Amino acid sequence: MECAMTLSCSTTVCPQLSLVDAMEFAKNAGFGGIELFLAWTESSPVRAGLTPGIVRQRLDDAGLILTGLNIRNITGQKPGAKERGLDGNLNQIEKDIRLAGDLGLTSANTKGGARTREAQEDLIEGVNRLLERRPDLTLNLGNHHGNRLQGLADYRAVMPHVNRRAKILLDTGHLIVDRENILKIVEAFPDRIGLVHLRDQKDDTPVPFGEGDLPFEDLFRLLKQTGYQGTLVVELEHVTWGDPLDATQAAREYVQAVLDRTGD
Repeated sequence: MECAMTLSCSTTVCPQLSLVDAMEFAKNAGFGGIELFLAWTESSPVRAGLTPGIVRQRLDDAGLILTGLNIRNITGQKPGAKERGLDGNLNQIEKDIRLAGDLGLTSANTKGGARTREAQEDLIEGVNRLLERRPDLTLNLGNHHGNRLQGLADYRAVMPHVNRRAKILLDTGHLIVDRENILKIVEAFPDRIGLVHLRDQKDDTPVPFGEGDLPFEDLFRLLKQTGYQGTLVVELEHVTWGDPLDATQAAREYVQAVLDRTGD
């Protein structure tokens, strides 16, 4: 089955860089796409002096496509408080979603809350309420160590109960940390993979691509069999084995080589 996957650079590798510098980093590493985070990185599109129009112009000037925006989690908690407060949580997330739309995106990346029954209920209700209000949107629900969505069992408990425009953000680094079988998640939800984050690891330690436990070839072949035509986000964190730019470029080249080998 013919299928085209595109590559994008996550700013997790350079969280200290400003938006302009992060764009230059991605471009120098050979990428045509970049994924941003609302929080955690200095390249957030909500820094002082930035508007969606300015961000779009800077992307155009850099010759980059914005492939994704990671927004706040659907935790079911009031902002800044521990008690449940889904309405307040969703009000904040709706602002994030509007920003994603203003930046030209039709999807946003989010996660769940704590590993509790209440957080699972709030995640399901929150996803459905958000997507009912925004019929033009898809949400990519990411797994994360310690999150309500951590592995296959969690997706089995959530995905049948949410709108079909809720997709899975397959975060391979966290799946390796949690010793989850990455391929089984794709096999269980072949038509609901919305985005893939690639990070190679040995247990909980990031390593150069190809030296960890991520089954690149098997994963890419399986994604192609399912007809996945989305983005593969190259994600590096805590690079200790060399210069971050060189490591990111090497990771991109490695991924492209595996894609070429599995293209038959």
